[in-house]
Amino acid sequence: MKRFFAITILSLLLTSAFAQKNLKNTFEKDLISYTTAFNNKQWDVVTEMMYPRIFEMMSKDNMIMLMQGMDNMGVKMTTDFKSINRISDVVESGNEKYCKIHYYGIVKVRLSGLMSQGSALVQPKFEQEFGKENVKYDEESNSFTIKAHRSMVAIASKNTSNWKYIDINSPQAKGLQNLIPENVKRQLR
Repeated sequence: MKRFFAITILSLLLTSAFAQKNLKNTFEKDLISYTTAFNNKQWDVVTEMMYPRIFEMMSKDNMIMLMQGMDNMGVKMTTDFKSINRISDVVESGNEKYCKIHYYGIVKVRLSGLMSQGSALVQPKFEQEFGKENVKYDEESNSFTIKAHRSMVAIASKNTSNWKYIDINSPQAKGLQNLIPENVKRQLR
């Protein structure tokens, strides 16, 4: 009887580990697609990967205009996704499931045009958000290289694996955390 329980527990642990690995692979693929679309300014693809309730706070058209506006003002940003450090357990609430993804990437921000003289203004903000040790400024190219340790929340309907994403790190994104139920936030680590 003890042997049966040991085998059952081992089977459950292996199944759980396989599911986590599978989920991590899905998230890696999605984050690569997201950053590629962002870097190529494919804003429709980027917004399609966002959690739809974000657009209750700002319309999709306004979100796209905001992203285009950054570029037009002289803030050229690219992200090189490196790795997922870890993912939380999946938490279910209502008709949705949630998972927190902790990841690492290199963000490059080049300032030009209207923003070409703005490095002294944005550097303290980058240092506050990412940590001073993670922000390097290159005066010659007027650009920042940022080691970004970030997290986002992936959300899907309970019966699907079509994950949508919310970046919950930036100071501008604090309001987005209100889209995640309190009981879920407490469980996501």
